[in-house]
Amino acid sequence: MEKFKVGIIGTGFGAKVHAPMLVHHVGFQVVAISSVSRGNIEEARNVSGIDKVYTDWQQMLEQETLDLVVVASAVNLHKEMAVAAFKKGVHVVCEKPMALDTKETNEMIAERDHAGKWGLINHEFRFLPARTKVKEILESGRLGKVLHVRYLCSFANYTALISKPRGWLGQEENGGGMLGALGSHMIDSLQWWLDSTFKEVYGQLPIHIPVQSEHNGNKELRTADDAFQIIGTLENGTTVTVELISAALQTENTWRLEVFGTEGTLVMLDDKKVLISAGNSHFEEVELVPDLEAPPSMPQIAARYYNGFQRALDALHATLVSGKKHPYLADFEDGSSTQKVLDAVRKSAREGKKAEVK
Repeated sequence: MEKFKVGIIGTGFGAKVHAPMLVHHVGFQVVAISSVSRGNIEEARNVSGIDKVYTDWQQMLEQETLDLVVVASAVNLHKEMAVAAFKKGVHVVCEKPMALDTKETNEMIAERDHAGKWGLINHEFRFLPARTKVKEILESGRLGKVLHVRYLCSFANYTALISKPRGWLGQEENGGGMLGALGSHMIDSLQWWLDSTFKEVYGQLPIHIPVQSEHNGNKELRTADDAFQIIGTLENGTTVTVELISAALQTENTWRLEVFGTEGTLVMLDDKKVLISAGNSHFEEVELVPDLEAPPSMPQIAARYYNGFQRALDALHATLVSGKKHPYLADFEDGSSTQKVLDAVRKSAREGKKAEVK
């Protein structure tokens, strides 16, 4: 199997998840990883399992011969890093959300087109068996016309929010906030499932825990949302409500999707179970393809993502080999479409009124 040489920028999610996932895939070779803020080299080496660690990502791009760069840094750095990679003639897989705003996504797309390379967004959740089953059911028309979708996410993370720092994720200026971190996944999935884009939104972006409890004499002040509520309408007329809270003390389901159609209703729970009701019948569970089991040698934090991530890497490899994008991969156009929704939600939250997505 053809192997593609990969460089990773980012020693957080990049080192802990991207690196071991790519190392365990036969179609990729991770040749180097770079920190963003000149972190501890030995720590990055131990976490990622990659021997060659740079403290300057630009130096990595200059010195290494790469086929693909994974950009897994803070959001405010995505554009600069992706553009630099394209200028070196390298394919890019960028973490979500794609950028700080749509202006940046447009610049990234222009640079990608000039380079003639792939620009893809890491929406690995699309490849989870439950989510692909939702896509198949909606494409089949089994639910009839979809009238409304309710998509909820809740994390029992209250204790961590009051006791642990959020880092850049808690800072709006760095692209932090749960709207970008997980709202981007939810918005992408909704537009992908329903094959339609958002037309208008009304949004709220609360910060339920704005200050971390004092720890070792320090307090962290947060400027980025730790929750969001969105009411929206898609171009095809479907109405949606999207909601996330991360400051729950306890929760029964982390993820809950409900799709209401003229001929049936679908429910997805925790990305593990899909149930469907035709007409007024009782809900019946839909059979899914079996989960993939992570190799025993894979670190636990990466193993949690294996079921979807491995399938996404298979699709990425097939795309690089064939030159034809796998239909489930998210590209820069998808990332920019999601970014337009994020921008509109933020505008709505600031102004306290409905915003058009454009």
